[in-house]
Formats: sequence, structure tokens, C-alpha cells
Amino acid sequence: MNNPDIVPEKLSNPLNRYIIIAILVTGVVIFTAMNLLPEDDIGILAFIISISLTICLAIFCFIVSKQHETGLLAKSYLSLGLGFTSYLIAELLYYTFDLVLGIEAYPSIADIFFFALYPFVLGHLLLNIRYFHSGYTTLEKIWIPIIPVIALIVYVVLSLSVPDAELNFDFYYGFIFVTGASFTLSFTILGASIFRQGILGAVWLLLVLGLMINAAGDVWYYHLEIFGLYFDAHPVTTVWFVANMFIIYALWKQLKTV
Repeated sequence: MNNPDIVPEKLSNPLNRYIIIAILVTGVVIFTAMNLLPEDDIGILAFIISISLTICLAIFCFIVSKQHETGLLAKSYLSLGLGFTSYLIAELLYYTFDLVLGIEAYPSIADIFFFALYPFVLGHLLLNIRYFHSGYTTLEKIWIPIIPVIALIVYVVLSLSVPDAELNFDFYYGFIFVTGASFTLSFTILGASIFRQGILGAVWLLLVLGLMINAAGDVWYYHLEIFGLYFDAHPVTTVWFVANMFIIYALWKQLKTV
């Protein structure tokens, strides 16, 4: 009987370049469509795509968790599923405020559920890392905290690069979310380095790619919010969609390895 918590020695589930290309092309199509539609329809399209992708993410996570039944991977993918469920609630609240009620969606109570994604994802990562990783090397102890520092420096530099920029509420509010995203990113990269030689290597590579794109989008978004420059058809919206598609592909590959 196969043990789902054992990482095979050899990579036998490589990435499909055509699916990668299809994801990127889909991103371009979505961005083009959002910039060609009437302004009143852009928010609706963004809502439909975002909710659809997030539902798929949560469902895939719960399916993977169920297939493992018990053990570490069941718990880790349950945590990831709960994270995307929280994100789904956040998206529903955000677009309800924005499209239905016509009130400011940022900041709002939706942000609590947006931020909850980070600890749930981090829980998923740490469960896997703790099980498969014997201990942190000196090099890992150096670069793991360096990545968040670099991300936060980029955020601060971008935020203060505009003339007359100031450290206002939006700056500090966004700083909290960028911190969560960047710390999650560090441990995702660590996971990728651990599994790079196993069948889970391709899955982790995709997760890294998806979370890297998502983290970059978060940094970009909170920079935009400082100056009130975000709108639904902005490129950062498509960046998030592409990130989610990569993570869905990663989860689909995980299902194939079970």
C-alpha cells in the first residue's frame, strides 16, 4: 500500500509546458477583456472570475485532504482549503460592498478574511516542512528572513517613490498584509527546495510560482491603495487570477500523485 506521506525519490510528474502557456494566455485574454468592457461590467467580470477560481482552489484542497484521509498531508491540505475558504468569504464581502452596496470595500471587514489566508497557508507549509525537513541549515536561517525584508523594502521604496508621499494609514495598513505575504513566500520557497528531487517537486514549484505571483500582486496592490490608484481592470487583478490558476494546476498535479 502506498504511503501518501512518503516523498518518492525520483521526479516522475513533470510540468506540462502547454498548460503553463495556456494559463499565461488566459491571463492575457482576461486582461484584454477587462479593458475592452464597459466600466459597469468590469467589476462583474472580475467578481465572476475571482469567485470561480477561489471556489476551485478550496474544493481541490479539500479533495486532496480527503484522499489522504488521515496524517500530515490531510491536515496540511485541510489548512490550505480553510485558507482559500476564508479568501472566498473575503471576496464575497469585498464585491458585496463594492458592487451591491456601493460603499468603500477597502479597508473593510473583508480584510480580516483576506489576511487569514496567510496563517492558513503558512500552517500548510510548516506541517510539510516539519515532517520532511530534518532541521534548518545556517544558510536557510539566513535567507528565510531575508526574503521578507527584501519584499518590505520594495514595498516601502515603491510607496515613498512618489512625490509628496507620506507614511499614512494606508501605508501601515498595507505593511501588515505585505509582511504576511512575504513570510509565507519564504517558507514556500523552502518547501520547494526540500521537495525538488521528489515527485512533489513539480507541485511545490507550481505553489511557489503561484504564491510568488500572489505576493508580488499584494505588494503592488497595497502600494496602489496608498494613492487610491487601484481599479478592477488594473493589471494587478489579472496577476492574482494567474497566480490562482498556477495554484489550481499544482493541486491538480497533487491529486495525480496520490
